Amino acid sequence: MEKNTSVRHADPRSQPSFASRRWWKGLLAGRSVGELALVYGLLAIVLVETLYPLFWVLSGSLKTKEEVIANVWGLPSGFVWQNYAEAWRVSGMGARILNSVIVTATALALLLVVATPAAYSLSRLKFRGRNIILALIVAAMLIPPQVMAIPLFMTARDLGLVNSRIGIALIHAASNLPLSIFILRSFFLSLPAELEDAARIDGASRLQILGRVMLPLIRPGLALVTIFGFIEIWNDFFLAFLLLRDPALQTIPLGLVAFFQQYGSMWNLYFAALAMTTLPVIIVFVLMQKQFIAGLTAGAVKS
Repeated sequence: MEKNTSVRHADPRSQPSFASRRWWKGLLAGRSVGELALVYGLLAIVLVETLYPLFWVLSGSLKTKEEVIANVWGLPSGFVWQNYAEAWRVSGMGARILNSVIVTATALALLLVVATPAAYSLSRLKFRGRNIILALIVAAMLIPPQVMAIPLFMTARDLGLVNSRIGIALIHAASNLPLSIFILRSFFLSLPAELEDAARIDGASRLQILGRVMLPLIRPGLALVTIFGFIEIWNDFFLAFLLLRDPALQTIPLGLVAFFQQYGSMWNLYFAALAMTTLPVIIVFVLMQKQFIAGLTAGAVKS
């Protein structure tokens, strides 16, 4: 009887992620007291380093202007919630948040629509020049956008994409495309080919296989691409500074710089504006954290 030597791909959702209790039990099992103290000490340092900047911003946003200067590192003596309303009023943050939402949502939609079939094609289809395309994608990931500032601006100007929210969204989608294709391709490669064969036997087309079979299985990869792209586009200053000259079209990073230049001494209002612009990133991550964690660990374990 011939031995089956095929590799069975485990479902990433069945593997313990680093956020699960089972994963932590496996990590800490059999450790000495000194090793446990070292592990928890390192985790505490990482936790403080990660959360303290956020705590500092939130604390400063609830202080008066005088208290921020006199008590920079301490807790506020009272909660001045009016700082948020005042920062919203004087900074014009509402319009800039709307601009950032439009740019980010449009860019992410274009990014996923283009990157998903491209990654599927590069992982499943065999055609001439595929390796060259993969090499170009990897090379594009290594080129910083600042190097292409002048040709990028000239191209955007000639195409009428300057001072256009849709235009900067197109450029954001294009700049994030190489990394997104690279990530999604690895997820497609982790899926067994037998899934496609079974769907093809049932009469499914390539498009149906992609939409009904593959996409539900690579949701962690889509979440990974979405979160990485969201953070990159939401916090982008370089492309917005290069292409958005009209103040009415400015996104949040440009708005924060303009606000700081005009109200540089009002640290409490500046902290409040920072807190308001950070909140959407936290909300997106909280809503997608399970898929994001699954995406980080997917394909790491095979059985």
